[in-house]
Amino acid sequence: MINLYKIIIFAIVLFVFHNNLYGKNKLLSYKSVYDIKLGESKVNRALGKTYVAQANGELFIDWVDNCKSWISNQRMVTRFINSHGVGTVSEINYSIVEANSGQNLDFSLEIKENAKLVERTFGRGKKKKELTVEFDVPSDRESLKFEDDVIFPHEFLEDIIKNFGGKEKIIVKKVYEGTIPEKFFQISVFFTGETSKGSKKLLPKGVENKFQKIRMAYFQDKTQEPILELTAHINEQGIGSFFKYDYPEYSLIMNLKKLSLTPLACK
Repeated sequence: MINLYKIIIFAIVLFVFHNNLYGKNKLLSYKSVYDIKLGESKVNRALGKTYVAQANGELFIDWVDNCKSWISNQRMVTRFINSHGVGTVSEINYSIVEANSGQNLDFSLEIKENAKLVERTFGRGKKKKELTVEFDVPSDRESLKFEDDVIFPHEFLEDIIKNFGGKEKIIVKKVYEGTIPEKFFQISVFFTGETSKGSKKLLPKGVENKFQKIRMAYFQDKTQEPILELTAHINEQGIGSFFKYDYPEYSLIMNLKKLSLTPLACK
């Protein structure tokens, strides 16, 4: 299940970067907390096959604009119980720093299962005529090269927000962010045109209470079927109030339960 956990973090990181694309909406820095629970799934559970019976946890996201780059520190703790009553606690710590220019990306990822370290990755990406990725940990991992149409998360989210209310109903992008180090995602984004309101009690003054509903499908290695489908409610400032992750065998739901602004003045 490790790759699925990493895909969760990847999908979330896309929404913690945002740009001042709308004059009335100021660039925000913030801290947020989400509740995690098991969602309803349409998958028929085969007799005798092990499946996820329960899931709950929390996601913590700190987002800071330091005037030169976009920084996100995230921690996600999820408790899974399978159909045989066996429990697993997954903990993911993920950090990303993307330069305002969109040309440089530093990332780190640490995954634990039942308090035991199972993976640690530190790396950096640089774009010129092509995208080059190098790794500090593990030190024996070879560097990678991708074509120049592979972009970083901040640029990807800019493309999404620019299409809110536009004529395009679908966009397709290639995105690299480091949680699955050897690969990038090809992501199809569908704009539904539907909107929703968040809880006024949860949203500080200055946060836009109009969330666009979008759906996203994630592909790798030219597969015909997506490895993940995501439904998200996102406002024009890049803040998410709701996420639903549909995997082949189960679904996870994340609801915003706490949000506080941490403004930083940039001259």
